[in-house]
Amino acid sequence: MADLSVNIGKLQLKNPVMTASGTFGYGLEFADFVNLEDIGGIIVKGTTLKPREGNPYPRMAETPQGMLNCVGLQNKGVDYFCEHIYPQIKDIRTNMIVNVSGSCCEDYAECAARINELERIPAIELNISCPNVKQGGMAFGVTAEGASAVVKAVRKAYDKTLIVKLSPNVTNVADIARSVEDAGADSVSLINTLMGMAIDIEAS
Repeated sequence: MADLSVNIGKLQLKNPVMTASGTFGYGLEFADFVNLEDIGGIIVKGTTLKPREGNPYPRMAETPQGMLNCVGLQNKGVDYFCEHIYPQIKDIRTNMIVNVSGSCCEDYAECAARINELERIPAIELNISCPNVKQGGMAFGVTAEGASAVVKAVRKAYDKTLIVKLSPNVTNVADIARSVEDAGADSVSLINTLMGMAIDIEAS
């Protein structure tokens, strides 16, 4: 059989196939459909420092081209992940990677620090498309300065493989990519959600 192994810095993958965060839950939900250990890496759903309820319903809309969604990072927080989810996924023989989100640099760093303590989680994917509450709600990832700041904060707290998921909703994604590389990212993930809108023209 062909050797399909690849590496992201120090992170070794048996093949380059990885799931996208938010689409594959914690992996366990799909165990009946696919052998999880055949996948090079599983990026689990977004995890934040504190629990998040997510956006109000409706959260999804079908379009002729596919689907729009605005789930809003619903999750039970990093402590719940460490105590309840991690024990269920730590023995899956592939790279289990946690997507980390936040609303300020300190939240990102603290969430990453707690995941750093989990022996069987070799990497995180940093979601910098989140709104920066200290800067009026503009997403971290839309400016080189904002992206760099959050990556630097996380890099100080996290010593494993750091993947940064870039926002496509920018004027020059290459500038953002260079800024996160300079700040300590090991790789970038292209790309997070494109903005979209669905309008029901029949609704009164």
